[in-house]
Amino acid sequence: MLMFVLGAIFVLNPVLGHFCRRLGIPVSVGYIIAGLLLGGVLRQFELQTTEFDSVFAALASLGVVALLFRVGLRSHTSALLEKLPAASVIWFCNVAGSLSVGFVVAYYLLGWSIETSLIIGVAFSATSVAVSVAVWDEAGKLASGEGQMLVDVAELDDLSAAVLLAILIGVLPAMLAGYDDLWLQVGSASLVILGKLALFIAGCYLFAFFIEKRFTSFNARLSESESIMTISILGAGLAIAALADALGFSLAIGALFAGLAFSRDPDAVRTDGRFSYIYDLLTPFFFIHIGMQTDVGSLLTAMDIGLVLFLAAAGIKLVSTALPALLSMNRTHALMLGLSMVPRAEIALVVMYTCRAIDPGLVPDDVFASMVLVSLGTCILAPVILRKMLSVQGYGSLSGTNKQ
Repeated sequence: MLMFVLGAIFVLNPVLGHFCRRLGIPVSVGYIIAGLLLGGVLRQFELQTTEFDSVFAALASLGVVALLFRVGLRSHTSALLEKLPAASVIWFCNVAGSLSVGFVVAYYLLGWSIETSLIIGVAFSATSVAVSVAVWDEAGKLASGEGQMLVDVAELDDLSAAVLLAILIGVLPAMLAGYDDLWLQVGSASLVILGKLALFIAGCYLFAFFIEKRFTSFNARLSESESIMTISILGAGLAIAALADALGFSLAIGALFAGLAFSRDPDAVRTDGRFSYIYDLLTPFFFIHIGMQTDVGSLLTAMDIGLVLFLAAAGIKLVSTALPALLSMNRTHALMLGLSMVPRAEIALVVMYTCRAIDPGLVPDDVFASMVLVSLGTCILAPVILRKMLSVQGYGSLSGTNKQ
């Protein structure tokens, strides 16, 4: 049965992608829905075995690594630093606002635990760069000032969400232990995890500047094909991701910084095109597994919670991005930039997936289902509205003189 399901996924993958593109929705949404249907069928007919779960969990983990590795590979540390002056105000306001509102809504309005509320806040802080970038690119506006600002802020969002996730993973054990001097323990755990993170980032930096070029050149000389070189680079990424996991972070954090470590090398970056085959093979399993972990019954009962979180997630991202954006662009363009930051997909779901793996009690079924609904809702509705706005708006430069 396992091999039949895997074969069906490979066969239907192009059909699903084509169908999603025709509907104008992200392919990741289609994968999550496919996972929902697959999980429902397997539970209904009691076909889901331990072997089935283990294989899909392993493939999903590899999918997370492939996903975050490519995010890092397509970034560039020096370019990101250059973006800070222009994008930092928008980035800081939308991350701080989303993190705060996510926590407040989860803790005070929904009555969830501090730990779960922090997880929601971190998930709220991320955005999905791929969803909105695809819409801007489709409209031929990605090269505009506003389109480039979107890419800059979204990349910074994802990186800061990854760092916040690393800190969160470090402090959760202390919070779950329930010490009397909780905040002292949390503070100590935060310092330890920040120290480990600093050492890990320093190690990635040293690898990038002193080892990576030699490693890539050595493999290029020995490899009989470009595909073998790509697999070797991915192997190094897996090793770095595993090291991050051993240090108490997660595979996702390690994969992101592994991608960044290779991103400065033109030879390694050129492997991104060949890496797409591996990416297309593995990444769908992450989203499919997200859907499989979501019980349809929990999804239906979580509709009211999902609506609350959806309104909060969409509203705060829109407002906290558009308001500071008014300092450099007109109201219409600021609104479109804010709307572009609304979708939550890859990184937000990685946060939920990773924390659920630490302790299922941190992310109960209704919480997990409600965030899946947030992801589906934001990734479907925001691009539809954005596509209509882009089709009727003209573009000028990013300047305060263009205000309306």
